[in-house]
Amino acid sequence: MQRAVTETKISRNADLVKRVCSYLKENSAERITLTSLGARFGISPFHLQRVFTDVMGMSPREYVAECRLHDLRSRLAKGEPVLNALRRTGYSSQSWLYEDSRRRLGMTPATYRKGGEGATISYATGNSSLGRLLVATTGHGICAVKAGPNDAELVRSLQAEFPKARVRKSARAKRFLDALNDHLSGQEVKFPLDVRGTDFQMRVWTALRDIPRGETKSYCEVAEMVGEPRAVRAVANACASNPIPLIIPCHRVIRKDGSLGGYGLGIGRKKVLLASEGALPDSSGD
Repeated sequence: MQRAVTETKISRNADLVKRVCSYLKENSAERITLTSLGARFGISPFHLQRVFTDVMGMSPREYVAECRLHDLRSRLAKGEPVLNALRRTGYSSQSWLYEDSRRRLGMTPATYRKGGEGATISYATGNSSLGRLLVATTGHGICAVKAGPNDAELVRSLQAEFPKARVRKSARAKRFLDALNDHLSGQEVKFPLDVRGTDFQMRVWTALRDIPRGETKSYCEVAEMVGEPRAVRAVANACASNPIPLIIPCHRVIRKDGSLGGYGLGIGRKKVLLASEGALPDSSGD
């Protein structure tokens, strides 16, 4: 009886949070307070905050920030004028966004809007134990690692992200690719990195680099590592958004029950990586 009551409560909370997320996503440009949100859904602000955070692993305010940044990226990528995009996504402080934009967007909003116009991204492709790889770099460090069936598809994927950037092969990127192969063989290699993400994503990616070769952590354990034990779903999303898998080792994160979970480069490659490190769970070795 108690179990049925608990399951009903969990289902009810999940339904509530689903409706709240839908509302926040549709109105992310507006100023929404916990008080107004609680009134809209007939629940106390304190209880709403607790239930939302339990289910989503982030507060309503953090969720709105994620939605707002996603909306801004989308508008800029479609060529919407910067000031219009800022205003329509709810950024009241243009100066704040420009000061913070290189970390959040990887470049200024104007450059991002132009599809990376004026930016130079160097790359190299080559064989590896995981098939064909592409390593891409900016002047600051590695910004992307991709795996695919052939070079043409890998380069297309890179160009699709920044269609107006200058994308070219380079000897420097080839040296990074060679170093990445050394890294895959078990050698300790230090890489300069140029990755961009939200504050939470950066915290997760930093934590992943602390997982030693030959070990795995569950999504729950990574959430605890970043001081957000309830943010399990958000950790999984951060792993899925990792732009440089193999270097930031999200393949070392598995489910609590020992199953592998997902992986951006494909579950087959995740098995190969964990097996090569002697960390493939017994239940996943078939």
